[in-house]
Amino acid sequence: MLLRNPASCTCLPLILLAATLAARAAPPELPPVEVQGESTAAREHKTVADLLEVLDIFEREKSRYAPDAELRIRVLPRRDLADAPALELRHGGVREPIALDALGRFAIPPAWRQLPPDAIVRSRLLDGRLAWMVDVRTPGLPGHTRRLGDLRLECRADLYGGALARGVKPPAFYAARAVTDLCTSSLINYGFYADQPVFAAQIGDGDRQAELPYRWMHGSEMDQSNPLFGLVGWPFALRDRFVVLPADKWQGWSQDARIELEAMTP
Repeated sequence: MLLRNPASCTCLPLILLAATLAARAAPPELPPVEVQGESTAAREHKTVADLLEVLDIFEREKSRYAPDAELRIRVLPRRDLADAPALELRHGGVREPIALDALGRFAIPPAWRQLPPDAIVRSRLLDGRLAWMVDVRTPGLPGHTRRLGDLRLECRADLYGGALARGVKPPAFYAARAVTDLCTSSLINYGFYADQPVFAAQIGDGDRQAELPYRWMHGSEMDQSNPLFGLVGWPFALRDRFVVLPADKWQGWSQDARIELEAMTP
């Protein structure tokens, strides 16, 4: 091949020379530096002091409501079921992972009473990503069945203990709590999380049977346009497994009444 302008080939040695000089002048690559630190964004957490208040109420009142029941604290992803809570106990410089069972629950060890005042149970998830719930269950019940006395004790341990469940709690709430039993009152609609999305629910107590209205499930009475919708624990990812159980409707029913839940089919 003939070059149209042979003089232009003299540029090639100059280009190669410039590239060589640039390579020699380039500073050596520095090793990567790992920066230790932690985001200051608010994370989901509860104080150990609040959890111990739950434990105190449970131990004091279980003989009345659920003598054989066991207490757990339950955490569920509130906005995205793919979120992993990954809780840990923190105090001072101590970081101890907390094992959760298949339902997202953990027990409160009595030894936590010896922890310093700054002890917390913390998730890596940002604030607003978890729903916290007191979970009281009597062993031996059939699957998808809850006992009314267990649920009453859940309400007592939460509202009069650590108040873990997210909700709307204006000053009137605390005033009413001081003078009445909110867990038997029409002033609030307390509820619980089923282990699976719920299609229907029935309550039975001996020969007495009743079906829970659909409006008590899936948050049907609170539309997403309601300005309070985002302030309670069950919206978004947990809406289809939250069951409201208005306490004043069942005052004449025994502690051993059973709530049987019919799960949604996939």
